[in-house]
Amino acid sequence: MLSVSLIALLGFTGCAPKPSEPTVQVPDIVNMTQGDASLVLTTLGFKVGAVTQEYSDDIAEGNVSTQNPEPGKDVASGSAVDLVVSKGSDAPAEQVAVPNLSGMTQAQAEDALTKIKLVPLPGTPEFAPGVDPGKIFKQSVNPGTNVDVGTTVNFVVALGSETVAVPKVAGLTRDNAISAIVAAGLGIDVHQEYNASVAAGNVIDTNPYAGVVCVKGTTVFVTVSAGPLPVGRVQVPDLSTLTLPQALGICNSAGLVLDPSGSDLNGTAVKQTPVAGTMVEPGRKITVDFEPVDLTPAS
Repeated sequence: MLSVSLIALLGFTGCAPKPSEPTVQVPDIVNMTQGDASLVLTTLGFKVGAVTQEYSDDIAEGNVSTQNPEPGKDVASGSAVDLVVSKGSDAPAEQVAVPNLSGMTQAQAEDALTKIKLVPLPGTPEFAPGVDPGKIFKQSVNPGTNVDVGTTVNFVVALGSETVAVPKVAGLTRDNAISAIVAAGLGIDVHQEYNASVAAGNVIDTNPYAGVVCVKGTTVFVTVSAGPLPVGRVQVPDLSTLTLPQALGICNSAGLVLDPSGSDLNGTAVKQTPVAGTMVEPGRKITVDFEPVDLTPAS
């Protein structure tokens, strides 16, 4: 049995439990203004802890939205209570930069927009010269523009270059032929040639020929009859852009001799001697250079 002196030496002072610290219950200060909440806490002996702000759809701006510790919890007297104060419900929308959709397919564009929470909306495909069919060439919002998440971005996919067949206008009057060719979406260039078999003012032929499929906007060269050849001398016709068979037919009709040359006799006429409009004797030789055909429309 330990002696009293040994007990004292070991520091024992008694077996009675140390009295516990008094606790108090945390009040409910949610929905109070920050000022009122602070007053309630300090009045009850609490400290106001960290104060932060967050957007809230349920709590008015300036009121306490949450607290820590929670209401009703027992804590030591003088404890700090942290507050989160509402900034209201006008939280700014999240924004993202619109990507460049040019050259993408519809599937690629939809995937790119959906990944950044934008709404893809494809428009009606359009003909677009110079753009590969199936690729996007137009979008409603410029690339790099910052927009709210959920914004709809329209885009248009190309159908390629629109084509059209050259209408048949041989035998029509000049004005009617022009109307038909323009209505088809083609360009037109008209010149006259003497021709004894086609009435003056009516179309002899076209280049490209009727039925040839061209890119919309291609220029069609129309030859209109100037009537029969003058007696005694012949006016040299304008053979530019004509094919060899066309030029040969016109020269024969004019009583002239075609002398073809150039790098491609299957092409079109690019140069002639004598020049168009020159008055010469029937039977005169007309030298014409032919080069490869280019049906690409002017840009």
